[in-house]
Amino acid sequence: MPGHNAILSFLLSPLAVPQIVKGVAIVLFFSSAGLYKYLGFAGLVAGHVILTIPFAVRMIVTAIYNFDKNLDRAAQILGANKWQRIFYVLLPLIKPGIFSGMTFAFILSFNDVPLSLFLARPGEVPLPIKVIEYFQYGLDPVLAAVNVASLLFLLAVIFLFERIGGFSAQIHGGSK
Repeated sequence: MPGHNAILSFLLSPLAVPQIVKGVAIVLFFSSAGLYKYLGFAGLVAGHVILTIPFAVRMIVTAIYNFDKNLDRAAQILGANKWQRIFYVLLPLIKPGIFSGMTFAFILSFNDVPLSLFLARPGEVPLPIKVIEYFQYGLDPVLAAVNVASLLFLLAVIFLFERIGGFSAQIHGGSK
């Protein structure tokens, strides 16, 4: 595709900027667009999606780059149209990259303190902010329980995505 390097550079450019700067930039964007007072939870979700797109794109682009184009040509020779080739050849082969990108983005978003700090509205307290509040008042057993529960939750998500998407194949260079 013409200009694919420029598009990829644009999508991956947020990786070069610190998290705190990205959080401030998203708040300033929402404020200047007049959306900050209207966006509550939706603004928090939109901010997390914006910040995690580069990580997911990186994994998916790697999977597409490693895709064997001879398989697509073989499907085309056998009479598959464009959509059949996408759904029956391309997507099953890049599925590990898609699920690994989703998992990585979810884990990063789950513990993103700066963005949660800037976009949380009064009365809404995301988990990372609640954990920081517990640090202010001393060490509490609740904090240890929350951290263990979040660790178990993230491990369950990783296990689920591994069973569905098989992203260990993405790491080891094979397909499931």
